[in-house]
Amino acid sequence: MTDDKKDKTCDLCGLAIGRNSFTRSFDDEEKSFCCLGCMNVYAILLESGVIASGQNVRETEVFQRSLALGVIATGGKEVNSKLPPIPQDALTQEVLLQVSGMWCSSCAWLIEHTLTKERGVISAEAFFSSDLVKVKYCPQYVPPDRITERIGQLGYKASEYTGENDTANAERRDLLLRLGISAFLQMNVMTLSMALYVGYFEKISESISRYLPFVLMLLTAPIVFYSAMPILRLAWRGLVNGVVRMETLLGLGILAAYFYSSAQAFLGGTHYYFDTAGAIVTLVLVGKLIERGAKERTSRAVALLYRMMPKKVRLLESGFGGKEEKFVSVDALNVGDVFVVKAGERIPADGILVDGSSHADESLLTGESTPVEKQPGSRVVAGSLNTGNVIQVRAEKVGEDATLAQIIRMVEQALSSKSSLERTVDKVSRVFVPGVIVFAVLTFLVCWLGGFATTDEALMRAITVLVIACPCALGMATPLALTAAIGSASQRGILVSDSRVLETVRHVDAVVFDKTGTITEGNFALLKFEPVQARAEALSSVEMARSVDLLPQRALRTGIEEVTGVNEEALQLVASLERYSEHPLGRAVMKRAQEDSIKLLEAREVEIRKGLGLIGNVAGHSVFVGNRRLAEDQCVPGSLADWSNPLASQGRTVAYFGWDGQVRGVMEFGDRIRQEAADVLKDLKQRGVKTLIVSGDSYAATSHVASIVGADEFIAEALPNEKTSIIAQMQQQGTLVAMVGDGVNDAPALAQADLGIAVGSGTDVAMRAAAIVLMSHAINKLPLVFDLANTTWRIVRQNLFWAFFYNTLGISLAVTGMLNPIIAAGAMLLSSLSVIGNSLRLTSRK
Repeated sequence: MTDDKKDKTCDLCGLAIGRNSFTRSFDDEEKSFCCLGCMNVYAILLESGVIASGQNVRETEVFQRSLALGVIATGGKEVNSKLPPIPQDALTQEVLLQVSGMWCSSCAWLIEHTLTKERGVISAEAFFSSDLVKVKYCPQYVPPDRITERIGQLGYKASEYTGENDTANAERRDLLLRLGISAFLQMNVMTLSMALYVGYFEKISESISRYLPFVLMLLTAPIVFYSAMPILRLAWRGLVNGVVRMETLLGLGILAAYFYSSAQAFLGGTHYYFDTAGAIVTLVLVGKLIERGAKERTSRAVALLYRMMPKKVRLLESGFGGKEEKFVSVDALNVGDVFVVKAGERIPADGILVDGSSHADESLLTGESTPVEKQPGSRVVAGSLNTGNVIQVRAEKVGEDATLAQIIRMVEQALSSKSSLERTVDKVSRVFVPGVIVFAVLTFLVCWLGGFATTDEALMRAITVLVIACPCALGMATPLALTAAIGSASQRGILVSDSRVLETVRHVDAVVFDKTGTITEGNFALLKFEPVQARAEALSSVEMARSVDLLPQRALRTGIEEVTGVNEEALQLVASLERYSEHPLGRAVMKRAQEDSIKLLEAREVEIRKGLGLIGNVAGHSVFVGNRRLAEDQCVPGSLADWSNPLASQGRTVAYFGWDGQVRGVMEFGDRIRQEAADVLKDLKQRGVKTLIVSGDSYAATSHVASIVGADEFIAEALPNEKTSIIAQMQQQGTLVAMVGDGVNDAPALAQADLGIAVGSGTDVAMRAAAIVLMSHAINKLPLVFDLANTTWRIVRQNLFWAFFYNTLGISLAVTGMLNPIIAAGAMLLSSLSVIGNSLRLTSRK
């Protein structure tokens, strides 16, 4: 090995090989490698013929896999110019990291800026308000350990976010220790400094004036070099990475006061500012401790959700003596397993109650305080509290698929998102900080060279400018308020997946409602199941028509008991097909079939026509079940469609069934309108928001519901893709549209809308497509979303006003010499406290 090898690069990965390289001859040609892993991988590629073929070895699966496993060293010093670009279809993953040590929004920007330079990192977003960093990366190009290592090189500690408070608690303890030492020593420094202040007016002992400054210097040293170390370290890391940040302002002020005073002590000067350096550190640490508490309080919602997830589960297994309970990790729970939940325990997974009856407290999930009764067959959700008896549950959704896990992901996603205003403020802060440093230097030079102040006074004015202009309050103004709002919303059963939607809500012009399951309860009851001939005869009789009008309201409450004229043969064919449907109408038919113990037949070639119905082959018959469009497509007589109008005008939903090209009967379903629907639409209209109901149901049924709830407009018989087109047309006209719905059919429309709002009774698909989820089945929380958004942005504007006001006024007073650094540090603390207090109003709103 010779020294010139340090200028060479590895023949496999392209990294600098340094002095301790590995060399090996291949086909009489010597190759150099940076590590043993690269040498072995090169040998494999050579033996497999890849190198001889002339293929780029860095694009081979062996190279990429070795890189992902860490066999090939990256060293963080990849020669990017020699590496191929990352393919657009490369496998990506996301990781959410908890980062300790972030002191301001500049810290967040530095982490983002540094990580995005790493090859393999697609995007990085750091959030000062919640101490989270979300990174999207390609694992075959950059190992996850490299991401945390790179953050560590900036002076922070990063670990995968789990909702635990261990990291936050350790950081708080460290901050308290540094503050305690700083405050204790600062009190002594202030007391001893009084003797020197007396010397400005009266003659004091020469020994005191000569040696006391050195005592003060020693007492202040731990404050500056221990208590202030996080500030100085972050300032230095920022400068190394070419970033001037808030800590730079504080660090310059602290070091300038300390070293200037130290120089005066050795030179025998008369003006010392050790107390100024100590006071800046102490007050800054006090502010950071208060800020830490505020951030934890606003992010408490996620931590609370994590604590709701049980770590163990009582699994019910078959033993020698029958069924026995066995404690296992919740990760070992599988779909179909039966587990036991005792009174006072939280339910570990979504499932169906199979034995026992109880009540479940779902308040932390839905915001509703009343416990929900649970009987065999009832659904239970993970995280809810069993308040009654011992129950047995069959798991349906476990782990990451459980409702609670999805809620946690949505809240985390919201906390790890930035609004456009927040990004703008971050950009302003990055320009503001270097500008303050330049202004402070100009203040010193103008005051000193212009003869407006002595050297000491000019220096103190410059330090005061640095301290008072520290943009702590500015950096916290937006993210702290948004985090508080998201936490407050989750505690009320409103899940916000992106903080940017709080800004969108304020500008919504129209709200589009799906009818079934949103305006109505979606719990259809099968009221009539009759052959075509029987229905025709009934409708030909005036008296029978009147009896339809006077159908007891009890039918809407109990539903299935009121079914008359059921033909078991027809119901068997219909139910055999409907079991493949996820529509509420299909569930109502299946419920009737189960109660009548109808044996279902095998259905083949089942075709689900979105918004229309189903077609399939049952027992040799081509069976169809659906709405008027589907029935007409199956050659239904035109007059049959008119027979449904008297019922549809009363809010009834009509479906047709038949087989072998003929309509065989009609089904009538009842669905109750939500009690709060009319009040919600009235509230929206008072806000100047247009309301529109879009439904796949008949014109008469949709018209009836729209008139009762007071909707501005309605559109009936709309297919799922037509709902999307309706929203798109409204958007093209300049309307900002919100869509409220549930179910699979609503997912495309929720995604198309500027703001998608899913109700908690909806499907997972709908919840994933929506930016806001109302966890309760009711929609009465919709006005609360608008209220919360308006309040949040009013508080954000107030925070920004006071932050800019403090900075503008403080800098003006600092330049004129009306403030000193100690008062400036106190004013900076007060400005941060005002922003924190104003933001925390959101967490206490009822």
